[in-house]
Amino acid sequence: VSFITSIDSTNKFPLLSDEELLTKVQEQTFKYFWDFGHPVSGLARERSNGDNEVVTSGGSGFGIMTIPVAINRSFITRQEGLVRMQKIVSFLKNTAKRYHGAWPHWLNGSNGFTVPFSTKDNGADLVETSYLIQGLLTVRQYLNAADPEEAQIKADIQTLWEEVEWDWFTRGAQNVLYWHWSPNYNWEMNHQIKGYNECLITYFLAACSPTHPVSAAVY
Repeated sequence: VSFITSIDSTNKFPLLSDEELLTKVQEQTFKYFWDFGHPVSGLARERSNGDNEVVTSGGSGFGIMTIPVAINRSFITRQEGLVRMQKIVSFLKNTAKRYHGAWPHWLNGSNGFTVPFSTKDNGADLVETSYLIQGLLTVRQYLNAADPEEAQIKADIQTLWEEVEWDWFTRGAQNVLYWHWSPNYNWEMNHQIKGYNECLITYFLAACSPTHPVSAAVY
């Protein structure tokens, strides 16, 4: 059997301008976090785990940051965004397990229990907490304090921000932050946060904490 092929260069889809394409990329990125969010907590599921109950704290921070963008770009209404943020913030404040104010890397999206990332990584994860906090602070700045509903979300985010004990993670006033702490293994992970990399946000937030700042030497 012989086949003869040739290039069909006609457009198969409507052409998008650069601006329309960028908007579509933004919308689809947002929809990943919005549509795939856990139904109870609203947090971002951990796709690599294979368990739909497992949510990730750091990934949720990125997902939270998409909500103001989605409202501004009219992907969702402001009220829809507020409802999701109320769900997320309430879960983080009242249900999710925390250790000295910091969340674990993975949690159960229904009951907030810690899901171990590894044997000894079953407690606080300060870097993942940083990603979550930066997302929450972005929303806090976006919301309108003159609106009672939005003001309450802002107040709850402020509480979560102030309750992270960044200075405690210097492990006895050392001039460095430690990534993990476990209720069973304490500091056995022994992983100092170092390097000019993704972890810079942790030192930045630790330095500017209004309640538990690290010293200038640590920063």
